[in-house]
Amino acid sequence: MIALFVVALVPVASASEQESFYFGPDGFPIGSLVSSPSGGEMPNFDLGRDIYPGLSLERSTLGLAETDGTRFQQWQGDMTGRRLTGYPSVVIWSAPAGFDTVKTGVLSIYLLDCDADGGACVEIGSSQASVQTRFGDTWVESRFDFDAIDHSFADRRHLGVRVVVDDTSETDMMLGYGYPNHRSRLTIFAEPPPPQIDAVVASGAAAGLDEDLASEKLERLNVMASAHATELDVAGMPWPWLASLTFATMALAVLGAVLISNLTKLGRHEERFVSGRSGRARRFSLSTN
Repeated sequence: MIALFVVALVPVASASEQESFYFGPDGFPIGSLVSSPSGGEMPNFDLGRDIYPGLSLERSTLGLAETDGTRFQQWQGDMTGRRLTGYPSVVIWSAPAGFDTVKTGVLSIYLLDCDADGGACVEIGSSQASVQTRFGDTWVESRFDFDAIDHSFADRRHLGVRVVVDDTSETDMMLGYGYPNHRSRLTIFAEPPPPQIDAVVASGAAAGLDEDLASEKLERLNVMASAHATELDVAGMPWPWLASLTFATMALAVLGAVLISNLTKLGRHEERFVSGRSGRARRFSLSTN
């Protein structure tokens, strides 16, 4: 019963209501959008830039106009003759350079209509958000929502997703993508994706969780609710058991409180009953003497 209650709290979309384009591991600064991630561990895509897995990007002051291959990354796929409608949402794994736990990074993401070479692009939409590593050497899974789009692609035109580290960022950034444990992707929803579930922070506090830990759990639960709607991939979803545990713990706490309250009332009733019988017995004894 509790498990069913938890599932009801996380709205999901059916496969017919969304389409996903994953960021492929091939090529930089221009890569491919693919139907699904491949296997294995994520390598260091740019051995000449740093020692970490994934791809490192330097900050840019040019945004969408950036042409330096060390300051942007773009993935694209042929969309000749297609019409794209719905609510785009990008989920991307990233981290401040060197997994810095103090500095906050800022990513700007653009949806584009480009030629086959990744140039002559027209902007379809954009979104921006900040990212900070909170628990040491780890990647952060972030969600970027866009306004609704309705866009038709001409012959030999490609859908592009470009990531740029904004000049307001306190640090350069690293991107994780292309492999099952780092499923960075663009999803087009037929309806607006599930909103931010602010109540999770409150439930985490009620369960005795640190506020930052509760906030991170909220972030991951939002991502799972929107982007993993049709994917039961345990490797890609490290937090659902904790979310279920939190809600289950709260439900059990409520049931326990009700049970204790009922038992307390019953105990008081029994006490009054026994006390009343004893009183009558004492009064009867006195009257007979």
